[in-house]
Amino acid sequence: MKNKFIFLLLIVSFSSYAQNKNNINNKHIQFNLGRASHGTGDMRGLIFTTEYGKDFKKHLSWIIGISGTIHDGFRSNFFESNGNLIDGSIRYTTAGVQAVGQIGYSAIKTTEHEIQIRAGALVRYQSSSFYDDVSILFPGGTGLPFPVIVFNNTTPQRTYSIGGNFEIHYNYTITKKIMIGILAGLQTDTNGDTISQLSLSIGRRF
Repeated sequence: MKNKFIFLLLIVSFSSYAQNKNNINNKHIQFNLGRASHGTGDMRGLIFTTEYGKDFKKHLSWIIGISGTIHDGFRSNFFESNGNLIDGSIRYTTAGVQAVGQIGYSAIKTTEHEIQIRAGALVRYQSSSFYDDVSILFPGGTGLPFPVIVFNNTTPQRTYSIGGNFEIHYNYTITKKIMIGILAGLQTDTNGDTISQLSLSIGRRF
């Protein structure tokens, strides 16, 4: 009878251990939103990312995500016509979408706090109306009552590129499943575009 009781106790203990192990929240979904700077034209804008990640060791994880960026800028060009001030500024926008894969190392990882360093690769599609070269001919040189703008585009409007990125994340777990955080990141690609970001994030562990 005693042996049967010990055997039953071992089974219950093992079952409880296995259940607790399976309940470890080693996966997450996270949404990031923040300000970003685009090196081409020194444009300011936004970046937003949805990501999924999973721990495969205590301090290591893999992450995949989809990001979108949108940046814009302008070059001032005001002139008078018939006594009216005309805003003839040159406006441009660059937007892109990219798929990202990363490996993350959690330098600090506790129940509430996590500092993670990430590095990875990306594939990016981008569309841009930013010019390669522009000349503005003013009325004094053309004899016309308004400026003449001449564009010279030497690169494609739509581009595909591959690249790499580096990020530092801090996450704070509010409850067992909900976390908030902040991240800083830098990326570059074969199109010569460099994008830096500072974002806030919210996510769920499961």
